[in-house]
Amino acid sequence: MTKQLKMTGLSGASLKATAVRILTASVLVTGLAGCGHQLGGDTTSGFVATQDVNERHPIEVEKARATLALNVPGNAQGLNVYQKDRVRHFIADWRNYGSGQIVVAGNNRGALLDIRDLLVERRVPIGAVQVVTYGVDQPGVKLSFARYVAEGPKCGKFPTDLGKDPNNAEYENFGCAAQHNLAALVDNPKDLVNPRDQADWSDGDRRDFIFRNWWAGKSTGGDVTEVNKAGTVSDVAKQ
Repeated sequence: MTKQLKMTGLSGASLKATAVRILTASVLVTGLAGCGHQLGGDTTSGFVATQDVNERHPIEVEKARATLALNVPGNAQGLNVYQKDRVRHFIADWRNYGSGQIVVAGNNRGALLDIRDLLVERRVPIGAVQVVTYGVDQPGVKLSFARYVAEGPKCGKFPTDLGKDPNNAEYENFGCAAQHNLAALVDNPKDLVNPRDQADWSDGDRRDFIFRNWWAGKSTGGDVTEVNKAGTVSDVAKQ
């Protein structure tokens, strides 16, 4: 005897609509599964050629000429006080930022003798000075030296829509502003090429000594002699 199964509450049209909904849900699940595979992959819409900001936004460090031109008339006996002061500052800049020799050029004997005296005054080694010929028709004197200059990257590149990057990867402009500001603020761009000599650094032994005393709860100051101690504010206040 054959039994017929009855589905209460579902007509033929309802069965057809239910089947369509099930089929649609199946297609959506399959599509989402494919999307999930894509989200977990390596495909990104951002710029991920390298994760190193120094490679993505390099700072260009090159040598340029720092020049000091002084207008000295041909009949002048030498440099005036203002010009001598400018030469002193220029020598200080060479000592701090220069790379190579100071080049001196001029056709006024008095001015050249004054520059020689200023170089001796600032204890510039004779091997660090180069004197070159100057045209007779060129007035004044000129000093120059090579120094490093830093040029930061140009920022503002957003070739892709950051809101559509499913991997949230670093974008092309990421880190560019920091590199640009570093190039503009660095005191001596030569430090970006190689470190300074150890003679220019602070005394590491003294620093370690101070830290060890501080960790041990001891005084971090130097020894106070009886002569210096007699003049301290604390002792005067007690009287």
